[in-house]
Amino acid sequence: MHIRKADVSDIPALRDLFQSTIRAVNSKDYNPEQIAAWAGRGDRLSSLEKRINTQYFYVAETPEKIIAGFASLEEDGEFDMMFVHKDFQRQGVATLLAEQIIRKAKALALPSVTAYVSITAKPFFERMGFNVVQAQTVDIDGVTLNNYKMNLEIS
Repeated sequence: MHIRKADVSDIPALRDLFQSTIRAVNSKDYNPEQIAAWAGRGDRLSSLEKRINTQYFYVAETPEKIIAGFASLEEDGEFDMMFVHKDFQRQGVATLLAEQIIRKAKALALPSVTAYVSITAKPFFERMGFNVVQAQTVDIDGVTLNNYKMNLEIS
């Protein structure tokens, strides 16, 4: 698995990965209305392009050039996005991506990293050393979802 910086040419694959992961993986923790609202956010291609151009945005790619996952970090220390393709779950992809984000945060001399994570992702982030700051409810186009604000102190 190779980690590289994302490029705007990756947008179609990123959109598909985002939507299919939510539909296949997150559906165990969220209802169909929540899944539809959340996955629908993937159709905002300009938002993905902006993130690629303004964040530290990485993809995990197989030797066959298949994007297995992606993650991004904002300059202020927000771990903005991380999704792993449904066919690459539990194969270390999320760990590689999270480690890349944490390395970048250290290189930027950030004191901490904050992530807003789904119910599904919470156990993974806890294993990576993140602590729950608070449980919260977010609104996506009039549909509410529960998630967690989590934090990792950078040493």
